[in-house]
Amino acid sequence: SAGQHITAMGSDAEHKNEIAPAILRMADLYVADSAKQTQRLGELHHAIAAGVMAAGAEVTELGQIIAGEKHGRRSASDITIADLTGTGVQDTAIATLARDRALAANAGTIFES
Repeated sequence: SAGQHITAMGSDAEHKNEIAPAILRMADLYVADSAKQTQRLGELHHAIAAGVMAAGAEVTELGQIIAGEKHGRRSASDITIADLTGTGVQDTAIATLARDRALAANAGTIFES
């Protein structure tokens, strides 16, 4: 529905997928953590295999949005999908940012492991 966002995070192997391939075609914006990796492992891999997406389709990467090179959501009604297959450096950067913001807001719970 309008304005919906889906983050797919479990497709870290060729045989795994979380959403029906046709859903990708419905999105106004599909964002990958790594275009090459999602073509091999992610939801995009399954959409290409199902013939829903072209193998050479241009893919926006999360890093391009963060760097201001490409646009993210353009309107509140956009349907967006983030396909996160797992890139260690991005995962670490996102976790660090989230932790820093939580600390600055005096939010969350600190625990020792």
